[in-house]
Amino acid sequence: MRIPRLAVLAACGSFVVAADTPSKALAGTTAEMFSEDLTIAMLADGRVLLHFDFEMHGPQATNSSLHSYGLLPRQIGEISQRYGVSELQLAFTQGTWREARWGVPPAAQGIGAEVIAQLADGADADAQWSGLTNALSGVFCASLNFVGTESTTSPRLAFSHSQRGGALRHGFLPRENVCTENLTPWIKQLPCQAQSGVAALLNPHRLFNMHFLSVAMALNSDADTLRYRQTLSVVVDTPAYDRSWALSALAGRALAAPCPVATRSSVRVVAPAAVQVAPQADSTHNAGTSVTHLFDLQRRRVDDIVFTFSAEFDDKTKYWATAKDTPVPAIAAHRHITGHGSSGGIETVITNHRDVPMTVAYFDAVPWYLRMYAHTLFVHATGADGHTSQLTPNQIMFTPAVDRGRPAVLELELELPPQSRTVLRYDFDKGFLKYSEHPPDANRGFTIAPAIVSYSLAPSDTARPLSCTPGATCAVRVYTEPALASLPTPDFSMPYNVITFTCTILALFFGRIFNLLTRDFAVLTPAK
Repeated sequence: MRIPRLAVLAACGSFVVAADTPSKALAGTTAEMFSEDLTIAMLADGRVLLHFDFEMHGPQATNSSLHSYGLLPRQIGEISQRYGVSELQLAFTQGTWREARWGVPPAAQGIGAEVIAQLADGADADAQWSGLTNALSGVFCASLNFVGTESTTSPRLAFSHSQRGGALRHGFLPRENVCTENLTPWIKQLPCQAQSGVAALLNPHRLFNMHFLSVAMALNSDADTLRYRQTLSVVVDTPAYDRSWALSALAGRALAAPCPVATRSSVRVVAPAAVQVAPQADSTHNAGTSVTHLFDLQRRRVDDIVFTFSAEFDDKTKYWATAKDTPVPAIAAHRHITGHGSSGGIETVITNHRDVPMTVAYFDAVPWYLRMYAHTLFVHATGADGHTSQLTPNQIMFTPAVDRGRPAVLELELELPPQSRTVLRYDFDKGFLKYSEHPPDANRGFTIAPAIVSYSLAPSDTARPLSCTPGATCAVRVYTEPALASLPTPDFSMPYNVITFTCTILALFFGRIFNLLTRDFAVLTPAK
């Protein structure tokens, strides 16, 4: 007879459940905490942002071989212990966040896969970094094991807010795509996976039918506490030509009861004032033309949320004009490649939307096969009055590239004038690669990782990403678009031509020699 697993655990005295307070009973036995939150925001062009935020806190393991993991994923805890990771950020992003239409992004994002790790002092940083990327590659079913020395950098200005001593490593794979193979292990790390709470809305069929998707995790470890945060942001379309639609129709699934081990489970809806939200929220807050509706899923059961648009929203132009009142990001950045032939350049445009000067840090890692010339760097800013002047960086850090060893890294600290448009420009020459170093689709070109512009926001700033901690200074990163560089491409049909030509010569030569060696030649005399 098979004994149920729950009965065995109860008999061993290691599983105690109180029927009236399951959250405190399950979470309190291991001194761990778990919270789940969902933010639903209506964007300016009629699309909807769904931002999932799951956070876990637990005690730091003193001995990884003997530590018992409850809510925290054991894989992440063991990685933190084995590779001496004090801070880790991993993100998979697909699609471009359009700040002109959608406003402030929920979190930092760059198209592709990005890994940022703060390694402990006294360790072999390169070996630890290599082991860490390979471990994360196996956990999240990604190609992070290809983050080698050619795509690894050690920033000194762009991520200075996160440095707590030790070695900082940053890697980026701009061509990494997000798929269900990355999402499935991410969901399995949740205590209730996708069976209850707001995680029940994580429907892969709807998540990947989107305009923008970012799946991320962040680990922060200190002497006593291990904090693990998982976020997912997706921009989806609303049902066409419907003035009333429900959250279940948007996600393809309905809300479920809160996760039993969650200490907080909430849904926050940010919508224009003319949009009716049903059922009645537990609390509301007015902010300009928008209203924030807060639902506490632990106080009452909410199966679905219905949105009804008033008559004035029949004309979408009115809806756009109303929704565009949302604040835009303080800093916007865009980058593109200039030139043609064997030479070219990189041009980055940074826009300061604020009425005060902003101090930013610019970071750009250029692959070694784009031979960058630091002396060609030129920075000029155009103010609100149209006057253009040269801008001198406060700090310049440049690390030259090593062929097939490391990329060239340019870091600048800039003081952007208020309401200004700053342009950075520098030149490069295109190098030659071995035929074996080209990707299968070599004629498409090489994708260059985006540049990063980082700055800080005060606690009182209203235009803050959702990932920022309320009441604290927030470090914000802005990513440009990935660039596409076309390099000299060999004719990959030539090896086939050489092989066929060589084989023809060998066949003729071998046949002639074989006949000479194996045949017996004799002089025939005519018979009389």
